[in-house]
Amino acid sequence: MLADLYRRREVLLTLVEKDFKSRYKAKALGRLWSVADPLVMVVIYTIVFAHILRVAERHYPIFLLLGLTPFRFFSNSVNGAAAAVNDNVQLVKKVAFPRVMLPVAVVLSHVRHFFIELGLVGLLFLWYRDAFHASWHLLWLPLVFAVQLAFVLGISLVVSALNVRYRDTQYILTSSLLVLAWLTPTFYSFSVVPPRLAGLLMWNPLVGVVEGYRAVLLHGTAPAMHLLGLAALAASVCLAAGLLVFRHYENVFADYL
Repeated sequence: MLADLYRRREVLLTLVEKDFKSRYKAKALGRLWSVADPLVMVVIYTIVFAHILRVAERHYPIFLLLGLTPFRFFSNSVNGAAAAVNDNVQLVKKVAFPRVMLPVAVVLSHVRHFFIELGLVGLLFLWYRDAFHASWHLLWLPLVFAVQLAFVLGISLVVSALNVRYRDTQYILTSSLLVLAWLTPTFYSFSVVPPRLAGLLMWNPLVGVVEGYRAVLLHGTAPAMHLLGLAALAASVCLAAGLLVFRHYENVFADYL
């Protein structure tokens, strides 16, 4: 399946471009929405958590954005991938191509949004100049992103396949993302989690990803190896499971569309 994706990468890139452009079609601000939306959320959450609830974190807007951006990438990608096959009924029924391209294209389209939103982090570092720590630890960033991408792809493949067979998947996904938002250290630091809960939460790959970005960019240190290692293991399992589930249901898509 992965080899077929590589052989037909030009088709895949066309689907990625189509998905990216269609998201902002007929919208006055166009791609500016990819920056405006997280910027509004950062302002609101900073007021609530930093100034009302008094969360003890320096440079809280950057701290928040380094948690919010990876989670938004996960949430938006999975939500989009869940409808990827259902929204392309005619394509699935009439054209012979690897169906796995549809959810993968959605995820890769959101990769572009992810890097656009990371541009906000760069702007905030210009404002909080003492927050950024340039060091060789920046070399960890590709590995953190690779773990993140593997996890997102795995879950996206699962939900895109199951949502064709079981239409309740979209509703279950919405509730699950709401729970996961609070089980991921987006608004808070993982260090404040009680030990009895930390052992459970660290199996959430987004914990290792978020804490990895914060360690490298905000603290100038290497990611916590136990968190990143568990994240890599869990993400690998999710990716393998996603490929197996999608392959299992792929041949019957046309029967349920």
